Amino acid sequence: MKMILIDLEKCYSCNNCVADCNYPLHDQKTGFKSILEEAIRKVYCRHCEDAPCVISCPTDALKKDDDLHRSSFLCTSCKTCLLACPFGVNTLETVEFKTSTCDLCPERDPICVTSCPEGAITIGDFKENIEENIYMIKEGLFVKGVHWKKQLGLTE
Repeated sequence: MKMILIDLEKCYSCNNCVADCNYPLHDQKTGFKSILEEAIRKVYCRHCEDAPCVISCPTDALKKDDDLHRSSFLCTSCKTCLLACPFGVNTLETVEFKTSTCDLCPERDPICVTSCPEGAITIGDFKENIEENIYMIKEGLFVKGVHWKKQLGLTE
């Protein structure tokens, strides 16, 4: 199985994501932004006890369990979650507000890897490794970034 790793530090060095997407069923080719949003929620989202972004959503597009999930099918792009997040995790650059997806290109070469000018997206064999700041988002998708708890010194 193909595995993809997104390095968030490298990704953030780019002011505007230009990574292409060759997901055949998505006409706007923005599937990479959907996995970037998932990655940011995994590493940077504080999963607030009261979850103001979830409470503020008028369409129930955000759900909180162990993680925070957004249903792009229910999202109306009202942007209340951007205003409600006290930590600025939700931003216009990372929340696509469109139905988009990524299938990790099981039978194609992922063009996002070759089109990312920062080299933030790589293919390889990865395992979750908290010491190296590598987290599994879902099967085949990993993110590298300093977790917010590490940034505040709450974990080793």
